[in-house]
Amino acid sequence: MPTPPPLSLSPRAHQDPLARIQQSWARCAQLDPALLADPNPLARADLSARREANRHLLHHAGPGIGALGAMAGAARGIVLLTDPSGLILHEEGCKSFLDKARRVALQPGVNWAETMRGTNAIGTALHDGRPVRVHGSEHFLRCNSILSCHAAPIFSATGDILGILDLSGPADDVQDYALGLVWTYARQIADRLLCDTAYTRLEFAPEAARHGEAGRAILLLDDDRRITGANEAALAALETDWGLIGTPVDRWLDGQLDTREGLLRRQDGRRMAGRLHASAPAPLRGSTAARPARTAPAAHGLPAPDAVSRPLLEQAVRAVDMGLAVLLQGETGTGKEVLARHVHAHSAWRAGPFVAINCAALPEHLIESELFGYEPGAFTGARREGARGLLRQAQGGVLFLDEIGDMPLALQTRLLRVLQEREVQPLGSDKRVPLEFGLVSASHQDLKALVAQGRFRADLYYRLQDMPIQLPPLRSRPDLATYLDQGYAALGGRLTPAALALLSGLPWPGNYREMRSLLSRLRCLHPGAEPVDVHMLPTDVLDPLPAGAAAAAQDGAPAGSAARMPDAGAMPAAPTLRQIEHQAIEQALQACQGNISRAARLLGMHRSTLHRRLRR
Repeated sequence: MPTPPPLSLSPRAHQDPLARIQQSWARCAQLDPALLADPNPLARADLSARREANRHLLHHAGPGIGALGAMAGAARGIVLLTDPSGLILHEEGCKSFLDKARRVALQPGVNWAETMRGTNAIGTALHDGRPVRVHGSEHFLRCNSILSCHAAPIFSATGDILGILDLSGPADDVQDYALGLVWTYARQIADRLLCDTAYTRLEFAPEAARHGEAGRAILLLDDDRRITGANEAALAALETDWGLIGTPVDRWLDGQLDTREGLLRRQDGRRMAGRLHASAPAPLRGSTAARPARTAPAAHGLPAPDAVSRPLLEQAVRAVDMGLAVLLQGETGTGKEVLARHVHAHSAWRAGPFVAINCAALPEHLIESELFGYEPGAFTGARREGARGLLRQAQGGVLFLDEIGDMPLALQTRLLRVLQEREVQPLGSDKRVPLEFGLVSASHQDLKALVAQGRFRADLYYRLQDMPIQLPPLRSRPDLATYLDQGYAALGGRLTPAALALLSGLPWPGNYREMRSLLSRLRCLHPGAEPVDVHMLPTDVLDPLPAGAAAAAQDGAPAGSAARMPDAGAMPAAPTLRQIEHQAIEQALQACQGNISRAARLLGMHRSTLHRRLRR
């Protein structure tokens, strides 16, 4: 086991590096050493496919990488760009150091996530979501101590990590400015990606500062002036986090938004200078020109409807177009919001907004003002210009009431009136405002049972369920094995029949959300071209299986067979993961008459990995 780095090796204190490095070492100490010792670069064709999948990122990162690469080359360093999993897509810089870096697999086609290469700048920045420097012997693997690496994440407009930008050089040549430089270029790349959008862009900065390419704060706004995206500078200027996505901009900034620079104020009164950059071709709010219908597809980026969800979608769309209220019910993770967004995108309301309200997340003391809006001065602390409220923001579109079963009883009465009369009276107003929108609600709870318990109004329940639709759990899909196989293939990987049979027998309590998480984790752990077999699955995957199900999967049991097995009490104890692996290796060696290379190919593992397994 490597020795943890001493205090004297820590980078600059303001980055709190020591604690992060030690935490990373603690994580890596739990890993299988075999995973860290064999990087297995992707084949050229697979690497080309990964680059194609990240073409948008590579395109917008090009200018920054070119400029940073020129500086790195002069300083005996290299610049690297990875995808969201930590797999290196591109390198540039000093030719002589590129050759040295390849000796430790710091090259395109190799995944440098912590789970693959131990503590390192790319992997630790990916895990923590923050810039980091890892110098010399701070690397978990001793072979990587020749490196001094500086990495920063590139964030999407909604806070997802799109990739990692890394500047690496020899450990005997420390550059104190390198981390700040990488972070600056990572933010510039994120800004280029953020500005390549059809949304209206609000750029602002403290009044005393000037707008500059490196530090400009940017918010993306939809037609209803709700925030759909932000950059890191905007979060810093507003002293918040990505939770501001989906909220009205006037919750954060007061003032007249215009294409000419004007004065804005934060809620604490701090003055900001800002201006709008309108998305073409839609005119700005307040323009006298007629606004065209908004046709941006709300379902962009969502999983496409398939054979299971398509009939449900068609039924829901017909109901919404007829003015019926749709109630989606199903277990957590069955895709209720995804289906609701597809309903919006395919219904007669698609030209209007999609407003999602999580009834379980709104603070109880604010829920009334948030839903119904209020007039200026309606209560202490109210904004001087008032607020429209979420119900009015859904005008002309689809209102999605998520987790409706968690709405307080006191609010259910008022919501019922709004839905029956299709008009809302803001707090502090004596006027009623007419409303027109499609209505979709969702809950993972049994609303009928809540009604029987007196926790949900019966009249509201009957108003919401004109068309009740039950979303089936993942485990009930008749094509589950094919669906899992296709899902993993879409990530660029393959599953062996045995692994597929085992996964098909899982109970999947988290449904589609759990499935996407597990498949993504598998691809992160096994980014190469070899198919994933049973012995390569995370240990925790086997825990919920009935006794003997793992063995049945290894023997090639058909998908879903685990659910039909006899009572576990009548069966021997379930084999351990190592026993399953040992049995698979013995069978492969027998089938290949002891030929190690052929057995490794049959098992879907590297030959050196098989040698290590045999020595255990």
